[in-house]
Amino acid sequence: MVSEILSTNPKALEMLKYLSVINTKVETNIDRIAVEQSYDSQNFNNNFKILLETGLIKEKEGKTGIYEFAFPYLQEMLELQTDKKSHEYALRYYEVKTKKLKIDILDDIEILFHKVKVNPTEILINEFLSIASSIDQFDQRHNKLIDIGIELLIFEDKYKAPILFVLGNILSIIGNPEDAEKTYLNAIKIFKKLAKKYYRIYLPYIATIQKNLGTLYTDLKRFEEAEKIYSNALNSYKEIEKNYYDVYTPDFDSKEYSKTEESYIDDLKAYTKLLEKNYDIYLPEEPSPTSNLGNVCIDLDLLEDLQDGSIDSFDNYKKLAHMCYHMYLIDIAKTQSNLGLIYTNLGRYEEAEKMHLEALKIKRKIAETYPDQVLPELAFSFLDLGDLYASLNRFEEAESMFKDALKTSKELVKENPEVYMYNTALIQNSLGIIYTRLKNYDLAEQMYLDALKTFKIYAKENPEPYIYNVADVQNNLGNLYLILRNLERAQYYLSKAIKKDPNNTIILYNIACLEALSNNPTKALELLSKLIEIDNSYIERAKSDQNFNNIRDLKEFKEIIGN
Repeated sequence: MVSEILSTNPKALEMLKYLSVINTKVETNIDRIAVEQSYDSQNFNNNFKILLETGLIKEKEGKTGIYEFAFPYLQEMLELQTDKKSHEYALRYYEVKTKKLKIDILDDIEILFHKVKVNPTEILINEFLSIASSIDQFDQRHNKLIDIGIELLIFEDKYKAPILFVLGNILSIIGNPEDAEKTYLNAIKIFKKLAKKYYRIYLPYIATIQKNLGTLYTDLKRFEEAEKIYSNALNSYKEIEKNYYDVYTPDFDSKEYSKTEESYIDDLKAYTKLLEKNYDIYLPEEPSPTSNLGNVCIDLDLLEDLQDGSIDSFDNYKKLAHMCYHMYLIDIAKTQSNLGLIYTNLGRYEEAEKMHLEALKIKRKIAETYPDQVLPELAFSFLDLGDLYASLNRFEEAESMFKDALKTSKELVKENPEVYMYNTALIQNSLGIIYTRLKNYDLAEQMYLDALKTFKIYAKENPEPYIYNVADVQNNLGNLYLILRNLERAQYYLSKAIKKDPNNTIILYNIACLEALSNNPTKALELLSKLIEIDNSYIERAKSDQNFNNIRDLKEFKEIIGN
């Protein structure tokens, strides 16, 4: 059809095919000036005018000089007919565009995609992993990274494995769990093969992917599979600790030279050779105690040694091992925490508590040496145990854990308030609930009000999703004032909460209690009846709730709760 429309203008058809490789989902594409300066055609203006007049392309709404295909499906079909020459043209287009406009990560992804299409090389693997690690939050705009990764899977296993690792992460984040699972399993299979030769290098990758796969299974509520894969990850980490790190505990300097050290050094020397060839793949751009792609633990001095090939002394290897030892313990602790959450979901509470306590012990110890890296994890452990104890009605123990979590979170706020103020408010809300159950109402009120103040700040800047945090705390305040029989304050907060979250059954239940206490039986019964239609678990709650004592003897109430 397009060929027929442009039958008298073959050059315009050729231009249209070239334009099809430019991703118009990027807001600044297709830039007319960049096209004109990169496209080799004497009659550019005439051909571009023809494409506009035939309605095949159009100017983007509100974007002067930026164009798109009028029919996206047409662009997809034309792109299937493109060749290497088309992608070479695209690279010229982006070369011009980068000089004219400020480009972002989406443009970088497009440039890499066309480079891979023109000439896939091992160097481009580094670019792929670097771009992927620089994205804070993947979404559908970054889908082209998946295409790039797939194109790069032509190389040998030591390159293929980290690519699959990253692809699994992307697929999981953007909501494609089935393909993510297959990709993770494939990556684990390859890393296990590589680990047979260089155990020290590749086993950490296996454990890390197993953790990610466990998270995927947890999100899918496949808890038995999550338990199995987390247990495998924990075994992997403990195997590393047993075979390589027992001699590298904080007092390892006093231990004698052993075959374990020889084995560690052999693997680390092999790792150094890999660094010489593929530095960007195996080390982060900025040195830190832990890397996103495994657990490559390097300090600044060692980085210089690795880069110039001079890391050959036993003392340097021991120094590296000492640093790594602590971070592997943290990985063990993280996996124990994940297993604890799984055991809670499976109702195996004693095992859950044991895992959380073991994780907490490790994190507390390592936080003394690496507070910046470990304090966030320490706060999570306090919260996990607090939640567990609260669910088991062990409120005094829950209080202790939440107070420790709050103290830790406040330390983190000093360094990074934008991130940890929100976490602090969440903890304050949880503490408010615990204090309410412990009948320490003054402290409960203070915790709720502090949390509410913070959540309102976040909701003002970004109503979604923080408005629901505001509604949750307002509901908790309303419930507190119901207990204190301060009906005026209860009504004030509950009315605000229900406006923000009108379908929240917990808020509706508290309003039904308020109506009953306010001697409004008709409204109370109407709300209660509506709630039970949605969730009949409210029947048992209403049977024993003293808030309904004013209407308990009414015939309508007995009919509603089936008594």
